[in-house]
Amino acid sequence: MSLTIINHKNHKIDNDLSLKLENAFNLIRKEENLGDCSVNLKIVDNVEMEDLNKKYRNKDASTNVLSFTNKDISKKITNELGDIAISYEYVIEESAALNKEYDDHIIHMLIHGIYHILGFDHENDNMAKTMEDKEIALLSKLKITNPYICLLYTSPSPRD
Repeated sequence: MSLTIINHKNHKIDNDLSLKLENAFNLIRKEENLGDCSVNLKIVDNVEMEDLNKKYRNKDASTNVLSFTNKDISKKITNELGDIAISYEYVIEESAALNKEYDDHIIHMLIHGIYHILGFDHENDNMAKTMEDKEIALLSKLKITNPYICLLYTSPSPRD
């Protein structure tokens, strides 16, 4: 199975980043013993992300990533875990503000989104720490710096 990337009409993920995202997806599949499964990733702009956030989370603002777990009865047959939306505009702005590479940050958002699909959250400190530790370990294997280090110094709350 695989990661399916649906590009926004104004922002195409290039082949190099597509390969990196696929590699991150395959790594998380291996690390979490997910076997044959797939995830759909849609790249959106801030307008579409704000619409999704308002409709599904009742929040009237854009965000970097949203995850939608597949709860359909077909999941056992299709092995489709769910869908992830990432706002390229939000990630570009956030990357610049945090002095991060765009590719590294979007890969982090994919991993973060997949962990949400797998049931991890950051509603309490224990689960947040578990989720962040898993993300940091995966990103390290991908040669990406701990994304929470700089967040600790720029914001009182590193979680979305």
